[in-house]
Amino acid sequence: MFRAYHWAYPKYFVSGESMFPTYKEEEVIQIISHGKPKRFDVVVLRPPENPKGRYLKRVIGLPGERINYRGGKLFVNEQMVNDPFGKETEDFNWGKFSIDPIPEGYYFILGDNRSVSQDSRHFGLITRRQILGIVQEGIIK
Repeated sequence: MFRAYHWAYPKYFVSGESMFPTYKEEEVIQIISHGKPKRFDVVVLRPPENPKGRYLKRVIGLPGERINYRGGKLFVNEQMVNDPFGKETEDFNWGKFSIDPIPEGYYFILGDNRSVSQDSRHFGLITRRQILGIVQEGIIK
């Protein structure tokens, strides 16, 4: 039973600065759920350009939504949404997903340290299948 739990809900070490200051280098995180992510959940995922790699990112856009950033503010379906993690997000119009909704089964993700993060702005949407799990907030020891 113990092995099955750790296989299904693994721990990972944070590597890189894309989620700083929320998560710091070498911090230990653990997946606690394999359900559908909600906005602002932090997820571990397989990046499209490196299927064996692991990224830690925050879910911003959900299936069926149109997203945009203007004036450093997040807009979902043209309604402003408080994004406590995106204080320094530059304006961007994310192509057709600012106009057309995100397709079913896909998500738009960003790192909290948006000036250095490789995320959906660079490689596009991620699929639900790429998400390995939702992370438990806080340090695991």
